[in-house]
Amino acid sequence: MAVSTTLLAATMGAAVAGPMQSLTIEKDGIDAVPVVVVSVGGKFAKISSPSHTFSLRISAKAKLGKKVKYIQATTSDGLFMEADPGTWSIEYLPNKREFSKELSPNIAMSKIRWSGGDPVKACNAKLKQSRNVLSKGASAQVSAYFQVHAANKSSPTIKTNSDSKWMWYPVVVKCLPASVGGDKSN
Repeated sequence: MAVSTTLLAATMGAAVAGPMQSLTIEKDGIDAVPVVVVSVGGKFAKISSPSHTFSLRISAKAKLGKKVKYIQATTSDGLFMEADPGTWSIEYLPNKREFSKELSPNIAMSKIRWSGGDPVKACNAKLKQSRNVLSKGASAQVSAYFQVHAANKSSPTIKTNSDSKWMWYPVVVKCLPASVGGDKSN
């Protein structure tokens, strides 16, 4: 029992012993333009917004004697440095102890990872609650996924000591009524 407790403690200590003293990713401001979904054939079927602009802030502070040499913000939910061409990402090589950056990426809808349901599903959920949504419209909220990775190596690999944080980013969705958004049939 003592051996397994020692092994567990050593494993847990290694898991949290990354190179960063702190690492954050957070929403930084207000999204001025909602994602717009239009109705087609009596249901919500199409996102009319080709992309969405997000307002993010990422920051990292390396442990004493170390530097933030690599930092990546991404919509991928994959492991550090996994290639996922279906997502958005941006990388920086700051080479200093502290790094902070405000980001306003305009990301294509196809490169956003949604939590639960995408904007179309959110509008159709509103439609299930009331058929009036097709004539009056409605608002909904969905969440986009973001992750930040930081490492103390400028050419990181899967084996590099790195830290990661993630967040759900709330996004307002406008479900346009049929007379405004698209097909007038119910």
